[in-house]
Amino acid sequence: MSARLFGLVAAWLETPAADGMSQSERLVLLLIAERARDTDRRMISFRADRRDDGTKITLTELLQARAGLTPRGLADTVQRLSRRGLEVRVPVGKDKNGTVMYARRGHATDYRLPDLPASVSVPERPARRGSHTF
Repeated sequence: MSARLFGLVAAWLETPAADGMSQSERLVLLLIAERARDTDRRMISFRADRRDDGTKITLTELLQARAGLTPRGLADTVQRLSRRGLEVRVPVGKDKNGTVMYARRGHATDYRLPDLPASVSVPERPARRGSHTF
C-alpha cells in the first residue's frame, strides 16, 4: 500500500484540475492509489482478497465493493476518467480491429494510477447528426 501515492492523489483532488469530478471518480482514484505500488503505480491484490467461499476476488470486484458501485457504475466511472485523460486501466493488447483491450478471457482488468496532470478537460460531445443548433 502506498501512503505516498494516496497523499499525492488527495492533494491533487484539491486542485483546479480535479474540478467537476464526481465522487465516484475521486473515490476510484483514491482506491487505486491506496493499493498501488510506488515503483510502477500498478494496483495490487493481496492473498486475503477472497470471497466467503475462498475464491479469489478480482481488482474490478474489489473496486466495485469498496466504492459501492454496480458493474455498470464502475464501467461508467472508468470511462469518464478515461475521457479526462486519466486512463486507469492497463492495456493487455489489441483486437483484430486494432482496438485496445483491457481484459480478455482468463485475464481480468488491471489498474494503475495515471500521471496526474496540472489541468484536465473533458472533450465536448459531438453534435448528433441532423440536429441543428440555433
